[in-house]
Amino acid sequence: MKKINLSGEMLVFLGVLFWSLNSPLIKFLEVDALLTCGTRSLIAGLFLLPFLKPKKLNWSPWMIVYLASFTTLCISIVYALRMTSSAIAIGMQYASIVWLFLTNIILTKKAEKGKLLPVIVISVGVILFMLSGLEGSSMTGNLIAFTEGITFAVMTVAVKKTAGENPLGLTAIANLFTGIFVFLVLPPSLGDLTALTGLETFLMLVLGVVQVGLGYAFYNMGVNKTTPQKAAVLAPWEMILGLIWVAIFLGEYPTLLVTIGAIVIVIGILLDAKGEPNERKA
Repeated sequence: MKKINLSGEMLVFLGVLFWSLNSPLIKFLEVDALLTCGTRSLIAGLFLLPFLKPKKLNWSPWMIVYLASFTTLCISIVYALRMTSSAIAIGMQYASIVWLFLTNIILTKKAEKGKLLPVIVISVGVILFMLSGLEGSSMTGNLIAFTEGITFAVMTVAVKKTAGENPLGLTAIANLFTGIFVFLVLPPSLGDLTALTGLETFLMLVLGVVQVGLGYAFYNMGVNKTTPQKAAVLAPWEMILGLIWVAIFLGEYPTLLVTIGAIVIVIGILLDAKGEPNERKA
């Protein structure tokens, strides 16, 4: 039987596809946000634990960086969603494309040909997306959301340094660490768990196994086979796919500004893809 060998870009996209399920599932589940964060992380970690191969991971100070950035990102998104609009809370995460682009320039002392325009276009799309949520935003929530782009960028770089030959195992460790941290340091009320219906329990399992577990598993495998910059360019697909799932399953449709922002993001991603062949020839 022929082994299927997916490219790094395709693996990243599959991860983003699973991440995008977050919007409709979280909107449907009326459960405390921190409780959801901790529970789905534990579920994801336990689901992926059989794939953990400690000897195939790169154990270095970068492991601490990865665990810290992963946990901080998960928790900051939860708090941002509580304190500001969802458009800003989700959109700020993808400011990472700018941070990674600037970091790459600083480290290599040069800007990649063909990357500047896609970065600008995608950034404009993300800004348009976030502008739709200004009315329901707060300064504190916006500042928390601002940190998401930085931590997402750091997490993406740290994956390359730590995953080694075992990105699934890295994902298991990160989720278990996050779940344990939430329940020990930021303990949420457990009352909502006992009140879950059968459907809500199933959806919580989907959040843990599919949305977080498989989402980060595929993303980490993809980043391990491509560049952090390429992964950051593909990641905003989560925003667009999330809009589609919410419209299909919950009947909630995006505003004109959000729609324009989504179209601009797609244009930027296509511009990036179009520029790749020329870069390889150069």
